[in-house]
Amino acid sequence: MYDIFWSKPVSLEYPRKLARLVEGPRAALELLDNDWPARQGRHYAAARDMCRAAIARLTSAEAAREIFISAVIEAAVPIRQAARQSR
Repeated sequence: MYDIFWSKPVSLEYPRKLARLVEGPRAALELLDNDWPARQGRHYAAARDMCRAAIARLTSAEAAREIFISAVIEAAVPIRQAARQSR
């Protein structure tokens, strides 16, 4: 099995000024499940569900990326400019 990558990674400035580069739904789900600062909210729950669906190939990875960005905004995690080329 291989990983799914987004066309453009999401670069976050995580708490304690750490940069986190999230490149696809599997990485996003791991972050949401294990190290998310706000585990409430409709976008948080929707992002988890959508990332799981993208991993199972039931929806597009890009749809999961969009709802993940909504969860990022909902949790007030700053988005940084990604300096990496798309895959």
